[in-house]
Amino acid sequence: MSMRRRAVGMLAAATTAAGLMVAGAPAAVATPSAAGSAATASVWRNIALTGTYTIRDDEGIFAAGTYCSGNVASEGWVNEVRTPSVWWETTCGGEIRVEKHVSAETDSTGGVRIHVTLQFYEGTNDTNTDLDAEYNFNRYVPAGQTSTVSEITLRNGENGGKDWAKLNLVLHNNR
Repeated sequence: MSMRRRAVGMLAAATTAAGLMVAGAPAAVATPSAAGSAATASVWRNIALTGTYTIRDDEGIFAAGTYCSGNVASEGWVNEVRTPSVWWETTCGGEIRVEKHVSAETDSTGGVRIHVTLQFYEGTNDTNTDLDAEYNFNRYVPAGQTSTVSEITLRNGENGGKDWAKLNLVLHNNR
């Protein structure tokens, strides 16, 4: 392998790992093709996940419970490499935590396949690791479009489903 090819490969790997940003957006990164002779530009897209949530933390048999609600908002830059990460989390009642993990990959048309995992934790505090419900979905969103995912309910089965989270999400593939 020539020194030049090795340097290009190392630069591409370091740039991708570092998530190089230029003026708020990741820089286009040239990476060697499968054949190893030509370089192709990486396609970056800005995606956002917005929406609302309502969570109920049931505090016992006779208690009315604690309700929390608010907005879900997160965004990030993605390219053709799937990049999973926690994009959002919230807590309720001192015992519940809901997390949204997102990864995505672009295609040559600017469309994005978005992979979402929603996780519901309930325990003795809101930093617990007691995963009680999980919901996974994939959605393809064409360039410049949105896709709505309505009324996803995560329910804790340990107490008859009295602890729950409901989310309504909109996936945006921005230009």
